[in-house]
Amino acid sequence: MRTLGRRLIFIAGVVNLGLLFLLISVIGHVSESRLKMVVVVTVFGAMVLESLIIAWLIANQQRVVSDLTTQVLRLSSPKDARRIILPDNHAYADLAQAINMAADELRHQSHVFQRQENELDNLLEYLPVGVIVIDRHRMTQLLNPMAAQLLEINTDPQAHLYTSDVRQYDLMTQIETTMHNHKNVRQTLTLNLPTSPRTLEVSTIYTEPRPNHQQVLVLLYDLTEVTQIEQMQLDFVSNASHELKTPLTAIAGFTETLLAGAKDDPEKRDEFLKIIDEQAHQLMDLIEDVLSVSRLQNPVSQTATLTKVDLHKLVDRQLTLQAQSIQRSALRVTNQVPEETMVETDVTKLEQIIKNLISNAVKYNRPGGKIHIMFTATSLHGWQLSVQDTGYGIAEEQQDRIFERFYRGDPSRTKQRVPGTGLGLAIVQELTNLLKGEVSVNSQLDVGTTMTISFPK
Repeated sequence: MRTLGRRLIFIAGVVNLGLLFLLISVIGHVSESRLKMVVVVTVFGAMVLESLIIAWLIANQQRVVSDLTTQVLRLSSPKDARRIILPDNHAYADLAQAINMAADELRHQSHVFQRQENELDNLLEYLPVGVIVIDRHRMTQLLNPMAAQLLEINTDPQAHLYTSDVRQYDLMTQIETTMHNHKNVRQTLTLNLPTSPRTLEVSTIYTEPRPNHQQVLVLLYDLTEVTQIEQMQLDFVSNASHELKTPLTAIAGFTETLLAGAKDDPEKRDEFLKIIDEQAHQLMDLIEDVLSVSRLQNPVSQTATLTKVDLHKLVDRQLTLQAQSIQRSALRVTNQVPEETMVETDVTKLEQIIKNLISNAVKYNRPGGKIHIMFTATSLHGWQLSVQDTGYGIAEEQQDRIFERFYRGDPSRTKQRVPGTGLGLAIVQELTNLLKGEVSVNSQLDVGTTMTISFPK
């Protein structure tokens, strides 16, 4: 614009010089002084008018070009751009229209990009897979919330060395292998984290979004729960196989002994039949536990049929059914539930809960130990039932897991292998939840355990 102004001023100067020379020439041929004065004034007025017109043209062009320049500069931020409106016959009308079209297109592309960026942010925010992007300088450029959760770290939006996020040697080694070899790696790693070990499927992917800009994409998928379920299933198969084999072997062995002639000895016959009966009941309990878990998956079992139940009689019935096991361990049992204590509940589900709690108190008790069954009325007409034993107790680190399906506690705490599938307390918890109640444990090694079920009104 400054060049255009200089050119116009130069042209005006040349024209004015020409007029000046013309004026001098005309004055030289004019004899009358008055006429000379008219000519001088006329020419001088024309020169002034010309200068004003040129100055206005320059100012007008400067304004238009300044607007165009500002608009072009604003293209770097399309949302701040303003449309330039010029008459159709203006010298810069086509240029203004082209700039306006470019601004509209950039604004549209900016909206599309912003929408895609928001969608990507939302995807990474709620994606159930951990994502880490590490550039060629080993700086973390992106780390989504799931990755922070899986690695138990705090997110830092600023670029930083990835080693401040990844502190596990195995994971770091896999990232470095992909960084050096430019090859994708996928493997399952068990990482020792501050709270507990976690099993992750880790994929490290080498990418090169543009020349000389390499990066490694790290994908973390949590397999901890899947691994635990697989282990529980393996434990269940192992436990169930053993528990099935033991009573079946006893039943088959003593039956063969009876058939071989022991049936003719009344004393031996009664002893063997008693053992066969006990082993058959143990086998039935095992099958009942497995069937109970299966029934819990049935939607029909998710509903409760509430009736008035005499809790004292319900406890007495279970003590009678387990009398042989109680007598075998010489346990002293007291039913401290007051007589005619009526509660509203699903009798079938509550009976299964009480059966499993008493069974555990018997199995994990010491010979000659005690079992106390206590009732407590709580506020708002709620109630609690506690089964307290004087057994081996449960280690504190195991208490969070005893309600997992198929989980069996450390056998060393009982100094013997206690028969069972690891389903009893899992069934107790699921049935208690169905009845809108809660189950809790209070245990101390070598002192005993108290299991409590609590129900609201």
